[in-house]
Formats: sequence, structure tokens, C-alpha cells
Amino acid sequence: MIPDLKKRLSIKWSHIICAVMQKKFALVGIPILLAFLIVAATGNMEFLPDLNKEIQTVSDVQSQSISEVESQIAEAGEQPVREYTLIIEQTDIQVSDTAVWHAWTYNGTVPAPTLMVNQGDLLRVRVINNHDLTHSFHAHMRDYDPKHDGSPVNVITGVGAGSMIPPGGEWTYEYNVISEGSTFFHDHAGSEGLGIKDHILQGLYGNIIIEGSQSPKIDRYIPIVMAEIGHDVERIEKGPVPYFIMNGKGMPGGEKALEEIFAEKGLDGVVSQFNYTLPVYKAKVGETVEFTVTNLGDQIHSFHLHGNKMISSSNNVGSTITSQTFPLVQGTLESFVIKPDKPAIWLFHCHVVSHADAGMIGLFIVEE
Repeated sequence: MIPDLKKRLSIKWSHIICAVMQKKFALVGIPILLAFLIVAATGNMEFLPDLNKEIQTVSDVQSQSISEVESQIAEAGEQPVREYTLIIEQTDIQVSDTAVWHAWTYNGTVPAPTLMVNQGDLLRVRVINNHDLTHSFHAHMRDYDPKHDGSPVNVITGVGAGSMIPPGGEWTYEYNVISEGSTFFHDHAGSEGLGIKDHILQGLYGNIIIEGSQSPKIDRYIPIVMAEIGHDVERIEKGPVPYFIMNGKGMPGGEKALEEIFAEKGLDGVVSQFNYTLPVYKAKVGETVEFTVTNLGDQIHSFHLHGNKMISSSNNVGSTITSQTFPLVQGTLESFVIKPDKPAIWLFHCHVVSHADAGMIGLFIVEE
């Protein structure tokens, strides 16, 4: 049972800080400091919801695990084959108390479920288009037959024209996975009045994580896609709507809004935003966690994780990201590894601060 919230809200900030420090919990920013008031009072982190599901190997959008995606490994001669099925459809996503996003999705989530493959595999992705516009699947890979490009060039040349999938159609894309690391995929179609950008920002994107034989052991993968919200958002009533999102979620008003929710509704109000407007991820002390952050939006973003030593695992492998922040131009990604050493709640956000204020914040929870 949470102690009297009203009484604790009247405690001075200096008392809060002292109480938190005595309990050896890390401070991670003004809004999260409010949440730690409860931790200090209770002496544990039991107030947190149960996030201990096996979700860190996929995009934690609707807590969908990779096993929920149709996936199997077959044998094609001596080359292992990893097969997935993705279905394109419209999915209505409540993005705030006052708005619904009529998103376009692969398998009902934004971003799509993350595809896990091994270096040396043949990746085979069957894509079924149940939407009323032409769509495709374009993976940022480098060893595949041109007919699987999933771009307008296929229509122009007539080679693999079906990879631009009409309504009711399907196509199976194949890629030889020759390198390890992380990459991403997205729709590469446009339609009347809507460009490729519009198709992507409507939600048709996701990550591919490739494990190699020499890859370090990773206990948890956390893929995050930064973008702007798509064009088809319906306001149910007057109220704030996120403009910038991470993994399909955005907190309108950013950190200040989180503070206001706590002041008005207490801890229950904050927890009600977990994986609703506020993306939340979880790990344990001592685990090796790899974040892969991708910018598939139409603006430049940056990513900042509080309180953890970030070691690059993509562009400058093994180097420390000393500022705890890195920029991402459009269509790029950065992966980094951390090994949390203390229980804490840490903030992450876009460090283009106006973007954080417009939605791009989240929480990373570390438990014993």
C-alpha cells in the first residue's frame, strides 16, 4: 500500500533528496525525482508494474514478443533460413486521452516487431497487404536480388514489380545476411497525394537485429525508433497530442507534463502512462543491454540516456560515448551497450529539447 500521497507531496525538495540518497537510489531528473518520493517512503521498488515479460528482444510497443510473429527456421541446402510473416493493415492506436492515430502497421504495432536473425542466414519475409493502398517492405540490407528491393524501381524496370504490393496482394522478400549488427526496414511506396515519407511516418517501419558468431553476449536488446507521428490522427476531444514519438509513443508536454500528472494524480497517474504515452524498458543490475536507436523521422534528432556508460557497438565500436548523447540524421542508427551497476529509474529523451517537450521522453528501469 502506498503511504499518504498528499502528505508526501507537502515534503520539501531537500527532504526528498535526502530521503532518496539514504535509500541509495539514483536521481534521474526532476519528474522522476517525484516518483522516487514513493521509493524513499516505501524503501523498495514494488510500486512498479510487472514489466518482467520477455519483451526486450523486440520493439516494446504493445508488449509483443517475437514468438507472436510467425517465425520459423528452415533449411535451404546448408544455409539456415529465418522466415517471418508480416501483415500490413490499419491499426487504431490511442496516443493520448484525447486522440486516436489511425496508423498503418506491420502486424498491428508501431514500430513493427523486431526481426532477429543470425549472420549467415537467409532472411525470408512474407508480406501480406491487407490495406487499401499499395505498400512494400524495403530492408536496409546489401546482398539480395533486385526483385526484392521493394521500391518504385521494381515497377519501372518490371523486375520484381510485385514487390510493390497492391491491396490484397503479397510478396516474399529474401536477403542474404552477410554482416552482423543492426539495421531497419520500412515501406518504400507512395500513393496519390502521399509520398514515401507519409507512408513511413504512418507507422510502417521496424528494426532487424543480426547476431554474429563473434558478437558479444547480449542479455537484452532494446530497439527504439524515433520519428514524427503520422498524418492521420483523429482528435476525440480538445487536448494535447504528441508530435514526436519513440516506438509509437509520446508524452505531450514532455517532462513537465509528467510532473503535472504526478502532482494531480500521484503515482497511479504516472504508472498509468507506462507503455501508453511513455515508453518504458526494464533491465537488471549487471546485465549487458544493447540499445539500437534509429531515426526514421523527417527531422534530425539526438538521443540521451541518463546515468549509464554508453559504449558504441555500431559506428565507432568499443568507444565510449562521453557526452551520453549522440545525433541521428534522418535514416541512420546508432547502437550502444550498457551494463547497469545500480538500481534506478533513468530518463531517456531526444536532446533536441523542443522534441522532448513535444513527446520524446521515456524511462529505463534497472532492478536488482
